[in-house]
Amino acid sequence: MAELDILKYEPAYLQSYANSLELWPVEYTSYFVQTSYGKTHIIESGEKELPPLILLHGAMMSSVMWYPNVLEWSKKYRVIAIDILGDKNKSIVEKELRTREDYANWLREVFDKLSIEKADIVGLSYGALNTVNFLMYAPERVNKAVLLSPAETFVHFDPLFYSYVFGMIENKDGIEKFFKWIFEDRYSIHPYLYKQNETAIKWTAASGSAASTENKFLYVFSDEELASIQAPLFLLLGEHEVMYDAKEALNRAASLVENITVGMVKGVGHLMSMENPEYINQSVLTFLTDEE
Repeated sequence: MAELDILKYEPAYLQSYANSLELWPVEYTSYFVQTSYGKTHIIESGEKELPPLILLHGAMMSSVMWYPNVLEWSKKYRVIAIDILGDKNKSIVEKELRTREDYANWLREVFDKLSIEKADIVGLSYGALNTVNFLMYAPERVNKAVLLSPAETFVHFDPLFYSYVFGMIENKDGIEKFFKWIFEDRYSIHPYLYKQNETAIKWTAASGSAASTENKFLYVFSDEELASIQAPLFLLLGEHEVMYDAKEALNRAASLVENITVGMVKGVGHLMSMENPEYINQSVLTFLTDEE
C-alpha cells in the first residue's frame, strides 16, 4: 500500500485510542520516552514515591487494556503501562527491532530513561512473552514477574490461532469471529476497545504487515532458558484458553522454573484481566506484596 493509504488509518487509530483512554479510572499522565529504537508511549498512574510496576499489554490491545486493573494496582504502585514498540499503539518505531535481544535492549533503555533500577512486571499474552524475554537478557532489572496467558513462551500456539489472526486481516467479520473465539459468550469487549482493535487491524492491513500481527517474534523458550530464571514468577492461565493447551503450558512451566507459582483460573480465557479483573487484581497484589 502507498504511504497515503497507511496515513489514512493512523488518525482513525489515534482517535480510537483517545476514546479508549476515557475508560481509565484514575488520574494519569501520558508521555513519550525516547530510546534508540524509537519513541515509547507510556500511561502512568500512582504516586511517584511508590515502587514501580511495569505493565506490558497483549498484541494489538495497547496499554489501554489495563483499565480494569489500574485502579487497585495504583494504590500500592507507581503503575507504568508501556506501549510495546513495534506493536500497533502510540509508540513510534524509528529503528526496527530485529531480534529478541533488541526487544530486551529497548525495554532496558525505557527503564534507564525512567531511572528505574529494578521493578515488578505484569505482562499479558505478548506482554508476558516480552517479560520472560527480558528476564533472559536483563534479570537484574526484575524483582518479581506476573505472566498472564503468555503468548507461546511455554508451548506453541494451536494452528487455529493463525487462522483467526489472518481472518481478522482478510475478512470483514474477522475481528468479530476472533473475539467470539476468545470469549465465547462469557464476555463482551467494551465498544471503545473493540473499535481500537478494529482500526489497529485496518492500519496493519494497510501497512502490509499482516504477517506480524503478533509482532516480530513468537518464541517457545528452551528448557535451559526457563530453568535459568531466578526471579519469582506467578503464572496464571485460564481454564477456557483456546490459543494453546493451557494444562500443557502450566505443567511445563512448573517442571522447569524453580521459583514459580502457577494457577488455573476458572471461568476465564486468554484475556483474563478483563474477564475477571477483581480476582486478577487481588491475586497479582497478593503475589507482589506478599499480603494475604
